[in-house]
Order: sequence, then structure tokens, then C-alpha cells
Amino acid sequence: MKVRLRIGCLLALLAGGAALSGCGTDSTTAPRSDGAFTAVSGDVFVVGDSLSFAGDADSVLTFDVAGGVPRIAPNSIIVGTDNGGYIRRVHSTRLEGKRLFVNVSPAYLTDAVISGRIDTTLALGFDLSARGAGASGRAAAGDLIQTAPGVSVSEGGLSLAGMTLYSAVDSSGASLSATITQGRIECNPQLDLSAEISLRGITRFRATITGDLSLTCDATVEASGPLHDALLFETPVATVRRIVFQHIGRVPVVEVVTMSYIAGFTVNAGYSGTSAIGLEAADHVQCGMVYGHRGWSSTYSGTPQFNAHPFQYESGGQASIELYVVPRVRVDFYGLPCARLELGPSFGLSELDAGFPVLAWELWADMRGRTSFQRSGLDGRVPTYDSSQRCCRVTLDSGPFRTDQYVFIGQWGNDEILGDPSLYYPKGIAVDRAGDVYVSDNWGNFVKKFTAEGAFLGSWGGVGTGDGAFDSPEKIAVDEDGYVYVADGGNNRIQKFTADGAFVAKWGGEGAGDGEFRSPVGVAAAGGVVYVTDSGNNRVEKFSTSGVFLGAWGTYGTGSGQFNGPAGVAIVSGDGGSVLVADCHNDRVQRFSPDGLPLSSWGGFGTMDDQFDCAVDVTAAAGGAVFAADLGNDRFMRFTRDGIFETKLGTRGTAPGQFDHPEAVAVDSRGYVYVVDSRNRRIQEFAPRVK
Repeated sequence: MKVRLRIGCLLALLAGGAALSGCGTDSTTAPRSDGAFTAVSGDVFVVGDSLSFAGDADSVLTFDVAGGVPRIAPNSIIVGTDNGGYIRRVHSTRLEGKRLFVNVSPAYLTDAVISGRIDTTLALGFDLSARGAGASGRAAAGDLIQTAPGVSVSEGGLSLAGMTLYSAVDSSGASLSATITQGRIECNPQLDLSAEISLRGITRFRATITGDLSLTCDATVEASGPLHDALLFETPVATVRRIVFQHIGRVPVVEVVTMSYIAGFTVNAGYSGTSAIGLEAADHVQCGMVYGHRGWSSTYSGTPQFNAHPFQYESGGQASIELYVVPRVRVDFYGLPCARLELGPSFGLSELDAGFPVLAWELWADMRGRTSFQRSGLDGRVPTYDSSQRCCRVTLDSGPFRTDQYVFIGQWGNDEILGDPSLYYPKGIAVDRAGDVYVSDNWGNFVKKFTAEGAFLGSWGGVGTGDGAFDSPEKIAVDEDGYVYVADGGNNRIQKFTADGAFVAKWGGEGAGDGEFRSPVGVAAAGGVVYVTDSGNNRVEKFSTSGVFLGAWGTYGTGSGQFNGPAGVAIVSGDGGSVLVADCHNDRVQRFSPDGLPLSSWGGFGTMDDQFDCAVDVTAAAGGAVFAADLGNDRFMRFTRDGIFETKLGTRGTAPGQFDHPEAVAVDSRGYVYVVDSRNRRIQEFAPRVK
């Protein structure tokens, strides 16, 4: 299982600060001559043609001597461009034949330069076909010195197809793999680097990067688990390097600039299964670092635009998953790390609650920025600056819809083209012991059967008065043996079917006598008895499963045991078979003994917790929790069997977790809640959140 992950990002990283005159051979700015000068310490020795670099180990520089032996005074500064550049303080020298050994210790550029400027602009992208400015006017790209397995150069970019981000087995034996099945990076950023030295100290340092980045990839994460160890890792996708030689006066300045693309991945313990993320992102940001006036400043701003793709998952356990790609720039002066910039799009799938398919998730994206300056060949006296931040975070989508108790895990029925498995106006719902869901369609005059995930299994019915036909069916029930009972409201009867829709029996007829109905609405079946709410007669009737009349109770009114439009009815298991009735127009739920003795009631008109605007349906879970559909308030509520409010979910709308006239509610053996969202022509499924 995978989901396509697409990112299109424009990265333009700009920092403020004074523009410095260029003094190096790679500079894009001509050196400033009027009033500008470079001053170099008098005790600097610049390695020339007479010495050939042979090695640097154990604080000793080694050279092969050609011609006369140069005089290098103790305590002087020796500088050169070999081996990535070096600058050292000399302690002593010795000559053995034609090989010169120089004992040294670290030194800084400011030990050799009294005042001066460096200013460099260079490209760091993947346009490897060009050396120097081409038709596009871009500077030459860097040398691609490293790629991860599965990454290759392709038409000015990097192909990521087949790259493995991570593959390992944790301490418990669970395996985890994160792979990119398709992907591509295109990037041609440009680094602007400048420094100004005055009186043996850096008075200004600036590092900024400007460029375009586009990234496309398909990523999947698979774990056989659950994992027991939280994992955090990063792996380099590719590395590009440029080496720049400049001079301040006669002192060579060597800068090694490296840009790496780092793919990072984190997963918390407990995750198992397969997940993938979909994303489109674009951004124009500004980022950089400036040192001046004995202090640091940085800039980071952006206007991100992100769009999420539908993602797929099949996972279990609790987890937080994050995947990101970050470009990092490191500048080394004389082989010592100096400036570091880090910027990139980050995206993730997080906050997973499970038992599949129950998931509470958040798909998000942000831009990361990090700049730092460390002790280096420039000047050890410049204070360290280390700033890490995550800005511009945008939540792309979140779901399933969740409260403190439930998460939305699916919906079905409201297809644009009506027909199986579409619903016209669903009115009742029931779940059998196998977990299959039965829905009565009031306008379509059908009963439709689905799996717990909403896969259509079949239907039966049709408008009419014959056996198996309906006229505006209302609620529906399933007993322990799998028989299905339908309140056939317009025909004023109850019909009984097998689980596959084969007609078994019927009873009723219009009237107010025993066993007769005026618009039956609710039906419940368990323990060998069937209860029916005879809405037009404001009563509850009790039957055997074959339709033999056993008794009735109720009259019109607001008192205990009276009704005004009774609708849903339910049997509470493990409670002596007590009966719950949704007394719609009295805005309450009443509880009775199996023979109709009033036991308790709760509710009242309103929008507060435990109030109703037409309690239209009621059902009871195996553990005793009671669920009621609150029609006018577009929600369902959960109570204890004694009517104490516990939680609610829903508002008016069409999004997941929103309803437009929820007509019925059902609960399966796992505690999953199914809500008939009638005017939205769909069934919504919720599950308890994992604590």
C-alpha cells in the first residue's frame, strides 16, 4: 500500500546585512579599490612552488622540497591550498634530506589577516553538464560526491526511485522499512558567503542561500510489529561539493562548501502495519545568518502553501510517524567546519490511534530552518550561534474526526449515481453478531446489507404491499439467531426475514387493537421477544418472534410511561431485559421493565449535554452504555444505563463527524458506533479512541 507524495517547493533564502566587496577569484562582485585595502600580517608564510605538500598528521605538516629550502620562522603563520586548505601556527621545522617537517598547531584566518574581505557566490545544484555559466546564466554546479543506494543522476536532477530510507529489525524482532518507490529532486541553489575582517577580528559574517528546489516522491512505511523501540534516523540522499580559492592580499582563502540532502524518518514505539503520505507543497521563504557588531541576527520567513493528497493506511498500534527532506549547507574554511545552514520542507503523518482500522491522524507540513556558526578557521573569538526552529506549520488535513472518546473511520452510501450501494433516505440500522450492517432505506423501500467497512453485500425489497415489499420502512432490528425485523411503516406491519432477505413472516395491520399499528417506527428483538413502538397510537407493543401479541403499554401524554411520538426502541442485555424507548416529541429516553413498568427517564428539550431536540432512536451496547440519536441537534450522545451523560459527537454539516438529521444509531460487539446520517444519505462509522 502506498500513497503518492508530491512536493513542489521554491526555496529562496535571503538574509539582510551589508553587501561586502568581493576580493576572490570566484567572486561575482569586482573588488573595491577606492578607499579599500587588504592588510596581511608580516609573519605569514604562503606555501609556493618550492614546496610540494606531502601530508598532514599528528600536528606535523610534511613537504617535499624542490630547490632551496625556504626559511619559515617559528611563531609565524603558514597557509596553503593543498589538502582542502590549511592555516597553522609554526613551532619548529626540521629537514631530512629533501623532506621538510613543520611542527604546527591550529591557527585562525584572523591570525594572518589584519583586515580584508571575502565574497563568494557559487552554485550547488545538480546541473552537472555545465562547468561555468551556461546558456541559462547559472554558475557551475558542484561535484556530486555521494549518493545513497538507489539514487542516480538523471537530466540535471536526482532520481530517488528505489531508495531505501531505512530497513532494520528492532530488539523485539519486529522489522521496519521505509522506502521511496518513485521520486526526484531538482535543485540549483546559490550560496552567497561573505566576511569582513578588521583589526584581527571578524566584524561581519554573512551566509545566505538562494535557489529553487522541487521534490517528488512516493513513500511507504511498513512494519511487522509492533515495534518496541522508538526510532530516529537520518540518511543522506546525495551530497554536492564545491571548493573555492580566494585571496586576501597574498593569503589564500580556501572554502569547501558542501550541500547535502538529508532524508529523515522517525517512528515511535508501538507502530505496526503500512502507512503512506500524500502532499503537495510550495513556498517562497527567506533564511540566512548575519554576524555583525558583536552579535548575531537571522531571518526566516515564508508563505507556505500546502495541499494534501488522500493517504492510505493499514496499521495498528499507537504511533507518530514523520518523514522529511532537508537541504543542509556546510561551509569549511581550511577544512574546519564554519557556517551551517539547514532548510527544507518537512511533512508527516502523526497521532495515530489504533486497532485497525481505527486511526486518529494528522497530516501536516512545515518549513524547517537552522543556522549555526562554530569555532573555525575564521576566528575562534566569534561567539557561537545556534538557532533551530520550525515555522510555518500548516495542518493539511486531520482525521478521522475525533472527540475525546471516538474517531471517525469511514462512511458510505451517498454515491453520486443512485443505485446499489447508494442510499436515498436511510432511516434504520442494525448490526448482527457477524458484524454485518443492515440499513432500511425509507425512500428507496429497500433493506441493504453491508460489511462493517461499508462494502455492499446485497439488498431486498421494493415498493408494494406484498410479502417482502415495503412502503416507507422505518427502523430495523436483528435478533441473536440472525433474523431481520423491519418496521414497515406505510403498510402498518412488521416483516421478518432471514439474513439474506428471504421472507419469513409478517404481522400487524392498521388499527388501535392488540397487534395492530398506526405507523410503527421502532423495532427491537432479543431473548425471544420483539418490541414495536406504535407511534401513531403512542404505545409499545410486545410480541413473540413469530408475531404472537404478548402485551402493550403507553398512552399519549408527558407523564411517566406516556409518549408523544415514540420512535426507536432497544433491549438492554444483562439488565433483566429492560426496554429503552426514544420518546421523540417529549425529548427524552424512558426505561421500562420487560412488562412496561416505568423505571427511569432522562432528557428534556434543549441543546445542552443530556438534552434532546427529538430523541429519535436509542440502542444499548453489550457493556450497558446507551446511545441515543438526537435528531434536531444533529448528534449522538452516550449515557450510562441509568441515563448519566458521558459523551457526545456531532454538529450540523456534511464533513466527517457532522450530520443532517441523524435518524438512527447502532453499536456492534466491538463498541463501534454506526450513525444513519439521513439527509446526507450516508452511514458514518465511529470507533472508541484507544486510550
